[in-house]
Order: sequence, then C-alpha cells, then structure tokens
Amino acid sequence: MLPISSFSELTGLSRKALHHYHSIGLLVPDHVDEDTQFRWYTVDQIERAGRIVALRRVGMSLDSIRRVVDTPDLAPEALRRHAERLRREREEQDRALAEAHAVLAWEPRVEVGARRARTALTGLTAEEGEDFDVSRSRAEAQALAELLGALARERGWRADGHWWKALEPGTDGRAAFRVCVPVTAADSSPLPSDVELVEYGGGTEVRLAVPGPESLGGFTVALAHLLRHEVEGMFADLGTLRQSEHDGAVEFSVGLRPLAEAPCGSARDAAAEAGPT
Repeated sequence: MLPISSFSELTGLSRKALHHYHSIGLLVPDHVDEDTQFRWYTVDQIERAGRIVALRRVGMSLDSIRRVVDTPDLAPEALRRHAERLRREREEQDRALAEAHAVLAWEPRVEVGARRARTALTGLTAEEGEDFDVSRSRAEAQALAELLGALARERGWRADGHWWKALEPGTDGRAAFRVCVPVTAADSSPLPSDVELVEYGGGTEVRLAVPGPESLGGFTVALAHLLRHEVEGMFADLGTLRQSEHDGAVEFSVGLRPLAEAPCGSARDAAAEAGPT
C-alpha cells in the first residue's frame, strides 16, 4: 500500500488533485482510514493515474476521462473526437490572431470608384427589431446567399461577383437584410414567390473595408467614415448602402449622387457639418 504522499510523487498528481479525483469518484483510494481519513493507494492504481494524467495533459474534460478510463475500448474514438475539437479551436485561434493583427494595423482608407450595374437574384432575411443579434443575422444572410446561389446554378446562370446584403426597412420599426447574389445570363425562368431578379444601376460609390467579422461597432465606424468623406459635387445616398464579407474583412459601400439631387436635411449635410476625417 502507498500513502498519498508516495502515490503523489509516483504519479505526478498533487494531493489537491487526488483529493478532488477521490471526491468525484475518478480515482478512489483503495483504503481510507476511518479515524484519520488518511488515504492509501495500491501499485496497480498507478496505471489508472497515468492514463488520467495523459488525458488531462491534452485538455480532455474529467467527465470524458472517466468514460475512457472506465471503458478503454472508447479511447480511440474519444481521442479522435478530442483531436478534432482541438483542431477547430486552433483554427479559430489562428483566425482570431490574424484578425487582431489586421485590426491593430488598420487605417481607414475610403476609396472612390465605379459601381457596376448588376442583375442580382435577391431575397429577404427575417425581420428583426430590438431582439437583433449580429451573429444570428449574419448566419441567416449567409444561408440565404447559399440558397440563392444554388438556385442560380440550377438554372444555369453564371455568378457575377461576390454577394452582398443591404438593410431594408420593415414594419413597426423592424428591418431585414436584402441578400443579393449577382448573376449573368439570367432568363425568364419562374422563381419562388420569395425570390426576385432585380436590376441595380451603376454609378460612383465610396467604399471602406473594416477588418474582422461583422459587428455593430464596425458598421458604425464604417458609416461614419463613408459619410464624412468629401467628394466634390456629390453626396452619399444611404439608401444604397451595401456590405459584403470576404478576405477577413467587411466591405461597406455607399452610392454617390449629385448634390442637386440631395433632399433637404440629408445625411450628407449632417456629415459635412461633422467635418472631414
């Protein structure tokens, strides 16, 4: 029999860990003195302790470790699943590091360029109000873009660039996103009732790419820079705001119109008062 001090030295498990494993039934001493509560272990238990140490070292949870050491046949599949989880976590950490580097190095550079006329297959996400959630909305828009893309491929229509989305006011203060998948060679094939084929005109736009995934903060920062960017004789038409996510960033763009077409009290006037970036 081995006292807890010797068992600790032989297995590398601290007394605190051994007490905890005893309390949860993962590694129960062979004998506990009724008077002193002193714990004693057997040499045979060193093997079980070694398995626990090995599995803890790779970050496996205690519940999973219990299942594996109690049923050794489960070990290969349990380790495979754990390795897959670790791989996904590493990928997520790598993405987060890349985003952190991009955010820290980012300087807002608003560009002015041409906005091509496009034909797009479009659909609306569900309307949201005060319960708006960026992650949920983003996932819904991506899913809708995939569905629209599949619908276009079924009809033999070719893609004409990356998809985008635009905020569309709804009812009772709610709003939805119109998801647009640009296509070429579209014909008059019938479409589902909730899908439209829309012609978008060309022109000039200001655009800005913000690093990282979509967020309300990024949206606010981008909009502030775009509206404050001075383009002689033109104003930014908020009704043409678009955003698209790719290459680890979200690109925002707003179409420009001649100042002569600006409505009274336009967002462009307010932006001018705020001053240049």
